[in-house]
Parts: sequence; C-alpha cells; structure tokens
Amino acid sequence: MKLFNYLLILCCTFQLTAQNYSGTITDKSTGAFIEGALVTLVETNQQITTTGNGQFSFSVTDNSPRTLQINKAGYVFEDLRSLTPTTNIDIQLRVKIKSTATSRWENYLSSCTAYNNPNIPDDVNWNVTFTETNLTGDFAPDATYTRRDPSAVIQHNGLYYVWYTYKLSETSTYFGTNDVNDNVFPWDYCDIYFATSVDGYNWDEQGVAVARGASGRFDDRSVFTPEIFEHENKFYLIYQAVQHPYIERVKNTVAMAVADSPNGPWTKLESPILRATDNGIWATNSTSRLDVIEKGDFDSHKVHDPCLMFYNNKFYLYYKGERMGEERYCGEREIRWGVAIADQPTGPYIKSEYNPITTSGHEVSVWQYNNGIAIIQKLDGPERGSVQFSTDGVNFEMKGTATHVPDALGIFRSNTEGTTPSAGVTWGLAHQLNWDQVQGGWMHLKRFDLVQEVNEPSSDAIIIEAEDFEATKNEVGYAPNGYDGVHANATGVDHVNRQDWMEFTVYIPETGMYELTYLISTPSDNAAVQMQIDGQIVANTTVPNNGSWSNYELLKHQSLIHIESGVYVIRILANGSNDWQWNMDKFYLEKQSALGVYPQGSDVLDDLYVYPNPSKSFLYIGNLKQSVNYKIYDLLGRHVSQGIVGPKKSVEITNFEEGQYVLMLEYKKAKQSLMFIKA
Repeated sequence: MKLFNYLLILCCTFQLTAQNYSGTITDKSTGAFIEGALVTLVETNQQITTTGNGQFSFSVTDNSPRTLQINKAGYVFEDLRSLTPTTNIDIQLRVKIKSTATSRWENYLSSCTAYNNPNIPDDVNWNVTFTETNLTGDFAPDATYTRRDPSAVIQHNGLYYVWYTYKLSETSTYFGTNDVNDNVFPWDYCDIYFATSVDGYNWDEQGVAVARGASGRFDDRSVFTPEIFEHENKFYLIYQAVQHPYIERVKNTVAMAVADSPNGPWTKLESPILRATDNGIWATNSTSRLDVIEKGDFDSHKVHDPCLMFYNNKFYLYYKGERMGEERYCGEREIRWGVAIADQPTGPYIKSEYNPITTSGHEVSVWQYNNGIAIIQKLDGPERGSVQFSTDGVNFEMKGTATHVPDALGIFRSNTEGTTPSAGVTWGLAHQLNWDQVQGGWMHLKRFDLVQEVNEPSSDAIIIEAEDFEATKNEVGYAPNGYDGVHANATGVDHVNRQDWMEFTVYIPETGMYELTYLISTPSDNAAVQMQIDGQIVANTTVPNNGSWSNYELLKHQSLIHIESGVYVIRILANGSNDWQWNMDKFYLEKQSALGVYPQGSDVLDDLYVYPNPSKSFLYIGNLKQSVNYKIYDLLGRHVSQGIVGPKKSVEITNFEEGQYVLMLEYKKAKQSLMFIKA
C-alpha cells in the first residue's frame, strides 16, 4: 500500500511539473504544412522532425523560457527566444528568395575565370576614388592607443561627432596561445569612445560612450565596430559584442544603446538585436572555425559591421556575414552581406528572405541616393572594388568602380542625399592598420575625401598669383634651404615648408559668399593649406598627394567663405605636418552670390524671402513653390546645417548661437542665398 501511494504521488508530481512545447509549422505564402523541418529545443538539446501535417511536440520538466529553432532547406531559419512552454504554436516559415547578387555568385563559382572577371562597369557618374589625410589633436597617430572602426560622422549643434573602437595598444595573439585570457585581436578587450571636431580634421576625444558589460553578459569581453544612427531626436549606437572567452569559434552578436543626446548617457538594450544564423554544425575533436559537419547559412558564424538606415519607412540593418567552415574561392574569402528589417529602430529585426544580398564586401559602407541604397564593395569576393545600387534595398547591381578605398569607411551623414551618386560619400573617417611598434598591430583614424572633378573658376574670379606675395616667413624658424618662408619662382612659389606663410593685400569689391580654389601640387602626404583674412582663420584645406611638385591641379575648399567688401590682408599658411608641403601657382576667390540668384537662375528661386527675421526658433521661406535643398553658413563660412525645405515647411534654428547667418537654397543648378539673424 505504501509503494502504491508513493507511485501515485510521483505520477501526480510529474503531471504537475511536466510542460509541453508543441505546434504546427506551415509555409507562410501557401499555408501548406511543412514536413521534415528540424525543430530544436536548444537548452535541453532535444530535436524532432515535423510530421506530414507539420506538427512537433516536446516535453520539458519546468516552465523556464527556452530557445526554439527551426531549420528547413529552402526556408529562412527561425530562432524563437525566451519562449515559455506553449501549445498550439503557429510557426510560418518564409521561402528563401534568390537575390540578384546570389544569381551572379552562382555564375562566379563556375570557374576562376568567371570569378575574376565580374565586368564591373566603368561609369564616370558612379566611379569613386579617395584621398587620405592624417588627423590632428587626439587623433594624431600614436601607437600607445588603438582607435579603429569609426562610425558614420554626424553633425550636431555645429560639432562633428564620431564613435570608434578604443583600447590601449597591446600584443595580439591571433589565437596563437592556449590562454583564453590573452588579447586575441586589436579589437579585443575594447570599449566604444567618441570624439568631437569643429572642422573634421582636429579631434577632441570625449571619453567612453559604451563600455563592456558586466561578467557573464553577452558583451563582457569586447564591444567594437560601432555605427551611429539618428532618428526623431533619438540617437542609436549599433555595435558588435563578444562574450568571454574569445575563442576561434565564438559567435558574436550585434547590440544597441540609445540616448537623447550624442553626448549620452547611453542605455543598452537588454539583449542583442542580431545574432548569427545558428544552423551550422561544428566538427567534434577540433577547435578550428574551418572544421564543420555542416556550414549553415552565409552568416552562421559571425554578424559584423552593422549599419542602420531608415528606408521605405522601415529600419534596414545591413551587416557582414561570416560562415562556419568558410572556404576561399579563387584565393578570396567568402564574405557576403545581409540585411535585417524592423518597424522600430530598436527592433525586432527580421532577416530578409533575400539574404545574402551581395557577393563581396568586407566593411559595410552604405548611403541613400535617388530613393535607393548605394554601397561600396571594397574587399573579399569577385565584385571587390565596385560601387553598387539597389532600388529596393536588397537587389544590388554593379554601377561603377571604387579605387583607393580606405579601410572601414565611416561616412559623413549629410541631411540631404545630394544630386549625384557619390554625394553621400564625400568624406568621413577611416582607420589604418600599422604593424610597427606593437606586436600584432595597432590602428589610428584618418580622414578620407572623395576626389571630385573641379571646374576652373570663371573669368569673374579674383586671381591672386602666389609669387606676388608681399611678405613671407616661417612661423617656427624652420628653413632647411635657407629660405625664411616660401621661395618665388617664375610660376608661383616653391620650397614651402611646414609653417611657412605668405601674405597678400587683396581688394574684395562686393560682399558675398566666395568660393576658394587653389592651383597647387605636392608629392607629399600630410600637406595642408590654411587661409586667414585679417588674422581670422576662414579655411583649412587638405592638399592631396598627386605625386609631383609641378603637376598643378585645382583644389576647391569645401565651404563657401563670407567676405564683406573691403581691403584685407590674406595670409596663406602651410599647416600640414610634413616638413615639405606644396608648390602653388595661384589661388582664386569667386563670388557665388550677392544675396541673390546665381547666373544660372531659376524661377523656382525667384522672389524668395525669409520670415520671421530675426527668429529664435524657426524660419519659413516666403513664395517657395516646391521643395529645395538648403545649407546654412555662419559669417566665417562654416557649414552649420543643411536639409530639405518645402512650401509652408520650417527650418529649425533653435540651437544656433545668436548672430547672422546665410541660408543657401539650391534647386538643380540654380542657387540663391538669403541673410537671416538668429535672435
């Protein structure tokens, strides 16, 4: 009798504690039952294959939340997390769709001849090439620190902001030891820092933005490769995270932190927003990432380099995938991109059924253009060195070539997408890997600039011949060839060393916004030229290395300069860091507007006025008939804001400092500028 009672209690206890996961799996498009789908309950390592009517069932002993994964060839892998025991679970699988890039990929795999001849178009409208410049301030190269993976650069309240991977440089082992506490890579044991700049060249480090998590968290080992995203007055940092131990087979995640200001404080989301597709199987008796039983999807090992865009009223999270058991094809790594899409910036993010969406691409460089998405494919894959475009954000076609592309582009995010394909990637920050001084390498940040065709100034421009200087000197007494300052020749000036300056007296006949253009040449890196007007710095311009002292090329300063009519002393200073700077033929100042319409003219910009003027918060454009691009400059010519404004739409100036500004309106090739006062 006692035995019977014991068995009865045991049976009742099991019935009270036993729980079930059960449900049906169907095709989302057709509603048909899916037979043969592999369903895994991860925490208990239980697996079952669905029956002919798509059903599955698991029994568990408690009510703890678990992860349910569903894998079926031809369908998008499903990963359902924090799911408590539930019956009648309805799971709809999405059929995978072959992207245009995947179709090309299959052709490339037919032979190395096909792989290495992708027929990238040579279209001058799409081709891009870049120059690089070392930065100053806290970003000056210094092997003591590793700064890498810059985010996009944004502008807020007159300052440029960037976020990046940061650490004190140390030896990296690249999995060369058996100690799991050893530093593996230059991006191991990192935090995310941020810095600000007034001009995009000299940067002030502000400190940590997002630090590694507490022990046991998914981000306790390293946080790195950040991207910044701004939407509706909120700021979002998206970044990679790794949990200890950092071993060869570790699967990283993508995480997010949110703030009301670019200065923080930042609040981390509780869980990652993106994970590797967990449908590969590692080989046993090995720790190598290359040894697998099944490879799984293109992103079964890692999800890297996140980049978030607001597109088609949804949030597109582009990322790079790395595969378990990655192979090399025709000497190149197998690296492809994917995208995950959400209705809200914090997710949940659903991987696209079109993944993978590229054939190539190591770092993720993305910008918007003409209602579509443009990208650069730099490394790894058959279409490396290409610019691509998609009208739907997932199906990309090659459009042009990408040459001299720096590592890890962090693109400056303008408020407008511009009128040319490359307008979204005019400048930004990148990183450079250095193998000296630190075993395993260290990185520093650099500036990159798009090389753009410069039109020769018109006959109306003020021309100042460089050899006509009235005074010259070297500010620090550096005169290696005996010249205290620049040296005049028949063409212009040469023997220009760092901190050499020359001065000119120049008459400006009309008040207006002036475009500054130099005719200049240098074979040196780290060359720069500065213009001062009556002692006030108005322009700092990087001089790209063109390989020659005498191959003079036009170099246009990026911003317009406001100059009142009158007589001024203009000083030109060689302010780069290289001992030998540049040779100059001449420079030009061409008036672009006299608070009126450009010579090209357009009735869209006729008879416009600003109101209220002065204003404390918002401006409106009177008589404006359709949307136009705008840029705002202060009276030193510094670009402080830009965007699109339409009829009865406002331009916010709440955070501007009090003073006078120039509002430049642009429509096609026509431009008009209007003065206003911030009260």
